[in-house]
Amino acid sequence: MNSHVFCTLVALLLSATLQPAFAQSRQTLKQLDELDRKCEAARDAVLPGIREQLIAECILPPPTRRVRARTLEECEHYWNDFGVMQRQRAALDLPECQEAFQARQQHRSR
Repeated sequence: MNSHVFCTLVALLLSATLQPAFAQSRQTLKQLDELDRKCEAARDAVLPGIREQLIAECILPPPTRRVRARTLEECEHYWNDFGVMQRQRAALDLPECQEAFQARQQHRSR
């Protein structure tokens, strides 16, 4: 019985001491998630312009006759999903994404 009481007291003491750390950790994670959402919104704002530019370059006349010219529909179909798989690389230089990346790196190094 005595060891049971001791274990209970130790558990209560640990939970009281660690509670602020867990709360701070949850708050930090919420802040990191918010930075990620801002990065995602910035990417979503930039990607359509990148797609339009890639489509415009795609429909330009080919440099040689041996290459077939592409139609607007072909180019739109080809570049329609740009940014879905390349999201990380498509927005590396956005300030919002750099801030989110640096915050995650700092959080991991603690």
